[in-house]
Amino acid sequence: MKLSSLPKIAYLIMAMLLLAYSTFTTADNHNKKEKDSPTAKHGSGEKAWSDAGDDKRFTIFKADLTTANENMLGKKVNPQTPKDAGGFFIGAYNNQTHMLSFMVGYSDLSPGGVAMSHFHMQCAGDGKEPPICKPGKASGPIIQTICGMPTNPGMVPDWPKTKTDKDKHGLEKKCSEGTSGFIMGKWMVEEPYRKALMDGKVFINMHSKLDPKGEISGLLMKGK
Repeated sequence: MKLSSLPKIAYLIMAMLLLAYSTFTTADNHNKKEKDSPTAKHGSGEKAWSDAGDDKRFTIFKADLTTANENMLGKKVNPQTPKDAGGFFIGAYNNQTHMLSFMVGYSDLSPGGVAMSHFHMQCAGDGKEPPICKPGKASGPIIQTICGMPTNPGMVPDWPKTKTDKDKHGLEKKCSEGTSGFIMGKWMVEEPYRKALMDGKVFINMHSKLDPKGEISGLLMKGK
């Protein structure tokens, strides 16, 4: 069975299982440390496991990636873009370490697949945002590359206009080939962008050769 023929709910279930495994592995390591500690009290390990299901250390984020969202950004996709192009994002953000572990799934993209993918910040231009946002101008600058280029987008806020990082890469050196697939990664969210993430002002954009400005995108929202 081709990946693109799987229903989107299957993508979501697979992602949730992987993230759940990651989360409980963390809880298991914490449990082991508690047991091995000479000062650990009897029953502390059991308490760690009983609290795992209500662990406030993590915030879950999710997003639907669609061409409709891309059009709402004012970047109208190419008319030849497949009508079924879409994807999802699911991530677990550690509120203590600020690490965002995530999975992006996509399917039925235009030929050539993903050329670049990034986390962007939705800027209002009110002058009260991180320096990467230009005062007086609503924008969506790159704040972290997922795959492709550039490596340090925060250092070149007008990229790709300058093309200064055209030979650099992001969390993954190269985006996967094919019109359907998964991207897994970890992003240590820098301090200037943590509030934006929690406020629902961070979105993902997936660029293709057919739609270099973006083919599908979606805003990261806290899971309920």
